[in-house]
Amino acid sequence: VAHVAGRTQLLISGGEQVVSYDPASGQRLWSTQAITSTTCGTIVWDGDLVFASGGYPKNLTVCVNARTPEKVVWKKPIRTYVPCMLTFEGHLYTVTDRGIGYCWEASSGEEKWKARIGKSFIASPIISGGRIYASSDKGTTHVFSASPEGFKRLATNPLGTEIYATPSICGDRIYLRSASRAGGKRAETLYCIGSSRLEK
Repeated sequence: VAHVAGRTQLLISGGEQVVSYDPASGQRLWSTQAITSTTCGTIVWDGDLVFASGGYPKNLTVCVNARTPEKVVWKKPIRTYVPCMLTFEGHLYTVTDRGIGYCWEASSGEEKWKARIGKSFIASPIISGGRIYASSDKGTTHVFSASPEGFKRLATNPLGTEIYATPSICGDRIYLRSASRAGGKRAETLYCIGSSRLEK
């Protein structure tokens, strides 16, 4: 649910369409033939611009303006299928399932940078303090700057052997659910990483 084009809208993609509904009544507000048959990640937005990505039968990422949805603003033959994308300060960021990171200018689709982040991702990246945290399904969280000026890796933190759940941030702490395998058994662990100092 997003506030775009001056009103609250429920945005959904799939079935070769990006569609908007009134969340109170269920009335369809608009739809456009813009995306692939199958999508997975949640739609994201920046101002009136709406972004969706899908991966079957072809790879596609699209931008639609909610005020003029009959025309696609831009599109790329690239998919982010399971993870969700991010918007921040006029730019669209994504880490694809296959571990390639992109930064595009939201309004034009101009590619600002492309970089290998890791190998395979299911969890969605999150952003905090101008940093993007992307956890791979191999158990490593990659931290890089949310900046169009070029890819800048800040940290690479291995934690267990699997991370499928999207991390969560609250205050100055990050919560990650990971799993490890040993002796043929799988064990899940919830980690809280941050300052342990208590403020008075």
